Amino acid sequence: MFRKLCISLLLFAGLQLSAQTFNFQLFDVPNSASTEADNINARGNIAGFFFDHAGQQHGFFFTAVSGTFTQIDFPGATATKTVGLNNREDIVGAFTDASGNQHGLLRDGITAAFSQIDFPGAVSTQALSINDAREIAGSFNDTAGRTHGFLLSSGVFSQIDFPGATGTFIFGINDRGDLAGAFTDASGNFHAFTRQGGAFAAVNFPGTTTFSFAFGLNARPNIVGSFGDASGNGHGFLQQNGVFVQLDFPGAASTDGDGINAAGVIVGDFFDNAGVEHGYIATRQ
Repeated sequence: MFRKLCISLLLFAGLQLSAQTFNFQLFDVPNSASTEADNINARGNIAGFFFDHAGQQHGFFFTAVSGTFTQIDFPGATATKTVGLNNREDIVGAFTDASGNQHGLLRDGITAAFSQIDFPGAVSTQALSINDAREIAGSFNDTAGRTHGFLLSSGVFSQIDFPGATGTFIFGINDRGDLAGAFTDASGNFHAFTRQGGAFAAVNFPGTTTFSFAFGLNARPNIVGSFGDASGNGHGFLQQNGVFVQLDFPGAASTDGDGINAAGVIVGDFFDNAGVEHGYIATRQ
């Protein structure tokens, strides 16, 4: 299932350069057409989603100690995507109903029972991250087609918008309640950001000219995401203590950093040169 690869990556801090070495492991759901690994918890368990060879989308939960995959499908859904995971094994994501409408979902880590999540008045909702306090973060579309972030805490929804943005997407929440996401500017360009202690800050890989997304963060917080270079090629990144590391799965056409746990283990996805999406696990040597 896994294939270990080593790569030396450049770490940028102002004008200083140093090298770090990562082990990359290919991580695909067996017999899938494509796989995306989105989040990893302290036990090394992983949540994500995959497409089967009939083109159907399913969520999955990978249990590290046994090496087993559990397929996740919201009851009655035509498509299921699971992306967020905490240490209780609660999983969040989104599903599409028979009418083509998208809703958020929560799968309880103890009972495996499903709950539907809809931001009040929203046209569509995606629940994308959950922390150990069971606070859920995600995004929704309003009736005007605009995208906003949200936080669901103790049963109460709060709308979150990056100041001055035309759209806000929340992808990650850590145990401190810090958020990671992306916003669109007036030109439609995507920029990564975090919200820590209620304060918003842009997170752009040095030299980024096309796009950037912050997809996940741990409590330190170390942040993972993706950015586009001047040619529009996508690369993953890790930001640690304000220092950026570029992440590229060896030989990939593009790479995303999607999730990071407390130990600094990263999961994500990449596209190969045939356009097929795969998951990966990256650890420092």
